[in-house]
Amino acid sequence: MPDGDKPCWMKVALIGAGGHGKVVARVAQRAGFEVVGFFDDFAQGSVLGFPVLGPLRVGEPDWLYFVSLGDNRRRRAVFEQLLGWNLPLATLIDPSAVLDESVTVGQGTVVMAGVVVNVDTRIGRNCILNTSCSVDHDGVIEDHAHLCPGSHLAGTVRVGQGAMLGTGCSVIPGRTIGAGTVVGAGAAVVRDLPEGVVAIGVPARVR
Repeated sequence: MPDGDKPCWMKVALIGAGGHGKVVARVAQRAGFEVVGFFDDFAQGSVLGFPVLGPLRVGEPDWLYFVSLGDNRRRRAVFEQLLGWNLPLATLIDPSAVLDESVTVGQGTVVMAGVVVNVDTRIGRNCILNTSCSVDHDGVIEDHAHLCPGSHLAGTVRVGQGAMLGTGCSVIPGRTIGAGTVVGAGAAVVRDLPEGVVAIGVPARVR
């Protein structure tokens, strides 16, 4: 059916019209949603042809909402604000992503093009699984985490809340990455990392 005829539960408003928001908009379209526009404090006019609706506000009662902010802390704050308002939140999975049927994906998470997630992996709420990253068997990705493009996690890896794994990094089996920790681009994680640190290099060491 034409986009204008889609049921209201397939209409999604995006919060954040930056570069990450543009990619999320395309994922939403490919997943069959109608993007009604962006809420953004700074953008004006339109983005990718979608209207900028101004600062965040409650729109049509039956829209879904999605936080399309790349920064983990800002995304978490807005996500929790929406939960407090009891607004319905979308979960977006690109049709090209390959997820085993045993995988669970939390509310408000985006799984982008080319992602592979293997058996018995649990993905939390408000996460970003960015372009062409992979998570092998029995992984745990906690809420608000961001796996950047091309990051690769072997089996039984656990990523703590709000952690960010940089572009092209890799993690060997069984490692744990603490909440809020940042792993640099191209790093190789071969031992557990504590909470709230920055780790870079091959092998990754706390800076």
